Amino acid sequence: MANKDVLIQALNYEEPARVPWVPYVGVHGGYLIGKDADEYLNSAELLYQGAMKAIEEYRPDGLPIAFDLQLEAEVLGCDLAWVKDNPPAVKGHVLDKVSLSDLRLPTEGDGRMPLVLKTAERLVQEVGKDIGLMGLVCGPFTLGLHLMGSKIVSKMVKKPDEVLEVMGFCAKVCAEMARMYLDRGIEIIAVVDPMTSTISPKFFDKFVVPSYDPAIEIINKFKAYSLCFVCGNATRIIPNLSRLNMHGFAVDENLDFKYVAEEARKNRKAFAGNLPLTTGLLFGEVEENIQYAEECIEIGKGPGFILAPGCDMPYFCEPENVKAVAGLVHGK
Repeated sequence: MANKDVLIQALNYEEPARVPWVPYVGVHGGYLIGKDADEYLNSAELLYQGAMKAIEEYRPDGLPIAFDLQLEAEVLGCDLAWVKDNPPAVKGHVLDKVSLSDLRLPTEGDGRMPLVLKTAERLVQEVGKDIGLMGLVCGPFTLGLHLMGSKIVSKMVKKPDEVLEVMGFCAKVCAEMARMYLDRGIEIIAVVDPMTSTISPKFFDKFVVPSYDPAIEIINKFKAYSLCFVCGNATRIIPNLSRLNMHGFAVDENLDFKYVAEEARKNRKAFAGNLPLTTGLLFGEVEENIQYAEECIEIGKGPGFILAPGCDMPYFCEPENVKAVAGLVHGK
């Protein structure tokens, strides 16, 4: 059985042959090959090398092509601040300078799209039969924040129609990004919408849920798999996530994982999480990370469970900690 097959079993809400394991290797892939994050995210060759090194070291069942939620915002005109040990940050919101009608959907030739898509093509060809490769797209609400800034939240109350218009555009961007990955043979699309943890369940259902539909439609058309990633303390929207028309969702370390498992299983959804990043994989000892992983497995084991870090792994994440978790998984 290929590693990917174990992950697919969980995504189909089946009992996996063993615990599926998906380390979210983003800029940490640069660390693995001795390259700074800014250089790493600007090179198809380095992205490929980092992914291959992560596969060699961490024996994953699934792996993201790239973990950069600023990719779409950059193409749409947002200014980025680059650093050596993290993904870039949005430092300028394009809708402060132009109107929504001035924006156009990203194309495959825009910005850094070509290098990410080239990496996807190469990895599909070389490891796609064994590894569940994941195309990560910036979720509509998080992209809306990139485009508008924090005022998007207050305008949900004051000018809801304006927010719905922006979310409608972001939904199209999300779907187009998914299509680009799917056209290249990527079988799992993760809509990464970390900032949804900052809004109420009511606003999540009104403004966010409909914005996922275009991407879900195209993912289903390709008979691929869909996941929603959230960050922060998203406890209050876990029931909402469990009802999404996706195969499952992923959460970070701030949540009660037992509660997450219970809610996911009410709706037969896959759920991924939630190894601690800072206290565990970054600064913890090997023995502590094995204990964290054992605790997650004890809570989650069964249909739909995927062992994963709480979010994108830090650049300086300790490789021996990650390898220890991999060893535990493959030993069970």
